[in-house]
Parts: sequence; structure tokens; C-alpha cells
Amino acid sequence: MDLLLIARKIWRHKLVTLPVIALTLVGAVYTLGVKQPLYEATASYLLVNPPLPPTDEEIARDPALGKVKADNPYTRFTDQSVIIDVLARRMSAVSVKRELVRDGADPRFTVGPAEHFGGTSPILQVTGTGATPQASIKTAQVVGGEMAVELDRMQAKDVDARYRITAQMVEAPDAPQLQASGQLRMLVAVCVLGAIVMFMVVSITDALDSLRRERWEAVVKDAWTAHDLTIIDPEAGPERTVGTNGAGDGRQLTAGWSAPSGSEE
Repeated sequence: MDLLLIARKIWRHKLVTLPVIALTLVGAVYTLGVKQPLYEATASYLLVNPPLPPTDEEIARDPALGKVKADNPYTRFTDQSVIIDVLARRMSAVSVKRELVRDGADPRFTVGPAEHFGGTSPILQVTGTGATPQASIKTAQVVGGEMAVELDRMQAKDVDARYRITAQMVEAPDAPQLQASGQLRMLVAVCVLGAIVMFMVVSITDALDSLRRERWEAVVKDAWTAHDLTIIDPEAGPERTVGTNGAGDGRQLTAGWSAPSGSEE
């Protein structure tokens, strides 16, 4: 099926195809003019382990060290991805998100391991989102600051500040990127949906037209046996033969209604 034939079919059924085209265009205009784009800015943080607890010799030299809470349970994990997972879960809590939104962050932010450094690396990644590059950078900064506070808060109950894990920034959120999952993906979805609906409408309309033509030709063939008529289909151009009359005289039946020359109605 070439493009010219497709265009003819669309124009032939314009009463049903033109509304589909109009709705598709409205959806495309909405996507480009109303839906906001999505930018992402990422920041990476290295989780730095604290120094080891004081030894017996150090405590003997400085008895005050014996009163310091240096036993940090989070430092017992050899794989720091466990701490990253715990911290990511805390940052996704509804109460924390509500506070971050009040501070100007976009609620679509994410906190998790930096996959490009490896799944077991001590690198945590904060992804800030926003409708503009500046908004995504601000989200990453606000979330990163709160993440550091939350990391300290989850250790503060039992551990002295000198023996807590800290987060050190290794990559600043200064290169926001426009995400294809925003406007472009929705625009493609609108166009694909419009094409599918158009195909269904044209197919159904063609099927109904074929059914009506077959029924009409069957009626004409039955009437041909009793009437001396020439049938012409004005839409088909040249006369199209669909059968001969039942009298066996060789006369041909074509589609349409037109009395032959010299005959009376």
C-alpha cells in the first residue's frame, strides 16, 4: 500500500478520519506547548568511614577516650551498599519528601547507589529533577544537603560525632541533562496512538463499504434477470462488469443504474 493510496483512503473517509487527525494534532500541541520538559542533575557522594575505635593502649594514655561512644554498628558492614540502601529508604519516606518539597525540591528526585561506579562501591548518587536546568540543580543540592543530615541523624543515637560515617561530595550537580522520557516520549506515544486509531477507523470503514457493495450487487444481479437495464457505478470510472443477465443472451451487467438507449423506464 503506497502513500498515494493511503491518502486517497483517508480523504475518501474524511468524515471519520479528519476528527482523528485533529485530535492527534491537539495531543501533539499539548505535549509541546503545555507539558513541561524534565531535566536531571546528578551529584555523587563518597561515604567516608570514621577512624577505628580507640585501642586499650590509647585509652590507658587518655582515660577520657574510654567514655566516648565509638562503636558504630554501621561500620561493621564490609559492603557499604547496605548503608546506601538504608539511607535511600529513609530519604524516600513521606515525611522527608514533604520537608524537601517545602525547601524547594522537586518530589521526583532519587537517591541510590551510583551504578557507573559499581554496585558495591561506597559512592551514593543523588539525582535532582526539575522543569528547568536551574530547578534540577537546586533539587540535587537541597536533597544532597538533607541526605548528609539524615546520614548523621541515623548514627547520632549511639555514636560520638568523631566516629560517624560522613558523606563527601565527589561530583557536583552542575551538568543537568534534558531527559527523553519527558516531552519526546509522550509526543511519540501520541503520534503512534493516532496512527493506530486511524488504521482501525479506515479498516472498519472499508469493511463496511465492501459489505454494503456486496449486498447491493447481489440485489442488482437478482433484478437483472427481470429487467433490461445497464448498471453503471459513477465512482468506478469505466463500467465494471459484475455478471450477465439470467436470460443467457450474453448481455453484461455493470455496477450503477442507467437505462440503456431506446429503453423505457
